[in-house]
Amino acid sequence: MAIARPKNPTDTMVDTLVNKLKALVRELGIGTSVLYLIDRMLRRVPGWGICDYRFFAQYLPDKPRLADGRAKKFELHWLSQPDPLLAELGRPESVILNRFSQGARCLIAIREGRLAGCIWYVRSQFIEDEVRVDFILPDKRLVWDFDVYIADSARLGFLFARMWDVFDARLRSEGVEITMSRINGFNARSINSHLRLGAQIVGRALFFKFGRLQLMLASQSPYVHLARRGRSKLTFAFDKNSPKA
Repeated sequence: MAIARPKNPTDTMVDTLVNKLKALVRELGIGTSVLYLIDRMLRRVPGWGICDYRFFAQYLPDKPRLADGRAKKFELHWLSQPDPLLAELGRPESVILNRFSQGARCLIAIREGRLAGCIWYVRSQFIEDEVRVDFILPDKRLVWDFDVYIADSARLGFLFARMWDVFDARLRSEGVEITMSRINGFNARSINSHLRLGAQIVGRALFFKFGRLQLMLASQSPYVHLARRGRSKLTFAFDKNSPKA
């Protein structure tokens, strides 16, 4: 009887690595996978890295996504100033304070005294806190939504849809027609979630960070911007000809 030869540990490691790379390419595609791997290496140096942003536009739906009575076990509240519950997001206190100082509002969902979810939005402009860029919204029919969060324990229920219904209802009452957002290009799950909600990709920008030096490559004006200390700016205009999903 033939005895199977033990597999070389090195071969096992190589097989595991190859399988992980194949899974990454299936999820992100070849180009984004390469950027992701370069980013992982760059981030070994403090202040270095790559941010791949995809910009989405979404018309507010005319009707709610959920029937009344769904996800009623959660309490939903609007915040216009810091709240201790936001500490569960894991964001630095300075970031939270900066968001409210620029007029941001936050819809939070609470269950049993814990933060279960939140959605932020701001008008006119959003001062990004991950890279040095300002997103400008000159039209009052546009707002910028960001940092959508749902706790792991609530992801399988109807909370996500209910929060968007409450969010959309408030914005419609304020005359808003489209929400803009940026999604991390390395987060395929979030991108697919926005696409399922009817959002459309309207642009992309890459930010290469090398300490204080930042290079932006964008699909819209100014297209290329190199900054040592200053901030890049991207303006998003309302396009009445944009098709609704």
